[in-house]
Amino acid sequence: MADENVIIYATLTPKAGKETDLETLLRGMCSPSRAESGCIVYDLYRSTKNGTFHFFEIWKTQADIEAHRDEPHFKHFRTSLENLTEGPPLPDFLSRIDSRT
Repeated sequence: MADENVIIYATLTPKAGKETDLETLLRGMCSPSRAESGCIVYDLYRSTKNGTFHFFEIWKTQADIEAHRDEPHFKHFRTSLENLTEGPPLPDFLSRIDSRT
């Protein structure tokens, strides 16, 4: 059986006063991540309700995500988060429910 795509929805909560710095860091993740092999979707959103940021990602395989985590831009992202967020990113791995049946 072929690997299914891996879908991730990750939430990041900025520290007070760090919203702009966090947004800049997160925007910087988009282009290099989209250029990676195996990346299908890598989109950034901001909640209009509470100002949290959300990545919506689709990768071809788990191996592609593991390779993504070894990229220099991802390592920079991880080391920069502590001063910008209330805690670590909260990723959620999603599975599709086929509602067409």
